[in-house]
Amino acid sequence: METTPNLPIGYWLKRADELLTRAINQAQEATGLTRTHWQVLNSVQEAGTLSRERLEGIMQTSLDSSGLEPIIAEPAGRGWLARNDSDDLRLTDAGKQQYQAALSLQSEVRKRVVQGVGEEEYTTVIRVLQKIVDNLETTPE
Repeated sequence: METTPNLPIGYWLKRADELLTRAINQAQEATGLTRTHWQVLNSVQEAGTLSRERLEGIMQTSLDSSGLEPIIAEPAGRGWLARNDSDDLRLTDAGKQQYQAALSLQSEVRKRVVQGVGEEEYTTVIRVLQKIVDNLETTPE
């Protein structure tokens, strides 16, 4: 692989995101999920029960609030997500089974993504990206 360090960080962030989306969509194709569906199911699974407001916050980099409903509707229509009276989301029993099948595929993508990247390197990348985000969120426009 030829390295081109003269390309800006924005290029690498966008390219990595595009390739992650493609790899996850391909891996999840058998489950009928996309990367965005996976992110919703994973977020709900991790939380147990998740409010719509909190899910919007988690998904804000991927979707605006109007785009979230169709992403929720797909797995809800398959009986994988249920809503309580407060409109909070949870996985159904079928959703938990589907999540496990999707997680297995997702784990393979994760292995591929970090192949050749040490734990310390990965931690450094995450820390640097968090710092960049913090800097940009707190810097006056």
